[in-house]
Amino acid sequence: MMKQWGCFWSFLLLAFAATAQQPQHAVFITGNPPLKKGLYKTFEEFQHNSPSEEGDLVIKNRSSAAQIYLLANRNELVLRDGAGREHKVKNYWGFCDGFNIYIRDNGLNKIEETGYYCIYTLHGIQPSRNYLNQADMTTNSISSPVIFKKVLNVVTGQILDLSAYNLKKYILPQDSVLLDQFRADKEKREQLEYYIYRFNERNKPVLK
Repeated sequence: MMKQWGCFWSFLLLAFAATAQQPQHAVFITGNPPLKKGLYKTFEEFQHNSPSEEGDLVIKNRSSAAQIYLLANRNELVLRDGAGREHKVKNYWGFCDGFNIYIRDNGLNKIEETGYYCIYTLHGIQPSRNYLNQADMTTNSISSPVIFKKVLNVVTGQILDLSAYNLKKYILPQDSVLLDQFRADKEKREQLEYYIYRFNERNKPVLK
């Protein structure tokens, strides 16, 4: 009888130890809870699907001309008050409209892929370059829009350009199988997003 009780307690201790080693708090964005509409003032509010401010929040787009010639962000977030007046929102991390999440980075950019690493497209303005106007021999400058991908680590909040270097240096070392595949892939520069998708499928983040 004592031997049976000893086996029973050993089983409980092993079960407890195994449970204690399992991640207990999954990052919300990897699950399927309904998104809450509102303003994320901090990265932690985004992590927990817990916007701290609601209201009549609207994304207002700027014209291409304003972006290029005024070097303005392509959009901004405004809050409409009861009288219909619009007030620019400042000092916030991101925004959720109840369906999509937008991260603030040179304007608001919709998160396209969710998981351990989220992908979004940044729309920016390339630094001006000078050219000589032959008509009056004056020097003018031209700015042009640029588009590139970025990734957000939902555990640490780190944001990186989506590049072959960053994949090999910072992301894929956490998954040795994918890293080996990436190193052997001669066309890896043409499918960087694929490795983010695969990493997200194979690795589930947890809050520390």
